[in-house]
Amino acid sequence: MSTKTSYLDRLQDSFGLDTDNEWPSVVRERLVAYGLLGLYVFVVWFPIYYIFITSLKPSSAVVNLPVTFLPAEPTISNYVEIFANRPFELYTFNSLVVASVTTVIVVSLGTVSGYTFSRYDFLGNKALLLSIVGARMIPPIALIVPFFQIMSNPPLIGGLTGSLYDTKIALILTYTFFNLPFAVWIMKNYFDGVPRSLDEQAQVDGCSTWEGFVKIILPVAKPGIAATAILAFIFSWNEFVFALVLTSSEQAQTLPIAVSLFVADDFVDWAHLAAGGMIAALPGIMFGLFFQRYIVSGLTQGAVKE
Repeated sequence: MSTKTSYLDRLQDSFGLDTDNEWPSVVRERLVAYGLLGLYVFVVWFPIYYIFITSLKPSSAVVNLPVTFLPAEPTISNYVEIFANRPFELYTFNSLVVASVTTVIVVSLGTVSGYTFSRYDFLGNKALLLSIVGARMIPPIALIVPFFQIMSNPPLIGGLTGSLYDTKIALILTYTFFNLPFAVWIMKNYFDGVPRSLDEQAQVDGCSTWEGFVKIILPVAKPGIAATAILAFIFSWNEFVFALVLTSSEQAQTLPIAVSLFVADDFVDWAHLAAGGMIAALPGIMFGLFFQRYIVSGLTQGAVKE
């Protein structure tokens, strides 16, 4: 009895409880907190789980009733068939190229621009930053027609390049437009949280502004750069509407378009749709699971200034 009492006393001391009446209250609060957390995890992950198990079912078993949440005879034939019957490897390659190139451009320009806005107080600094971020506030759906016209006959360079419609370049330019303001905003806030004394120390050591930025500031800003790169990649990888409007052939279409092709006018191929959806969702899931600490630290840096 004394051992049990001493154990409870230690638990109460660890939670800072002074009376026995506070212990049930803490237990209830913990149960409520974990219950709500469990409910949130269920709501978020159940659709992904259901898509996954659907992708493992034969096509004939997907529409059977009652609905089963564990496949009786799991199979990977759906994954094999979408690559065998459709050029899914080409769609995947297009998505990788578009998302990767967009990410490199966005991170490069966003990092330099964010540092400039953070460190230099030039004429029109705030107005220019507001205009860049404000451009992202325009609903993307309102820009579909202008982007279609621009990519069909690019101004200034149209005579040299011809139409950019149905090319990966059109998607890269479009995604850069939409993701760059977000990258500038993230990196500007991140550099606001990096002490200016690092820049001054670099100059004292004989570094030029560019050398100090590359050798001193960039290594410190790795979490912010990582968060920007991950989000830019995911946004570019998942984008559907502009990829649908600006492309029409397998040479430029990306995975979201490939997945939508399993939906016909009178029939939905649920099994192959689920398999394609899991492949398209895989990068976002992987980044969320393994790189969430970079995303959180990159987005929260600069939120509190010392």
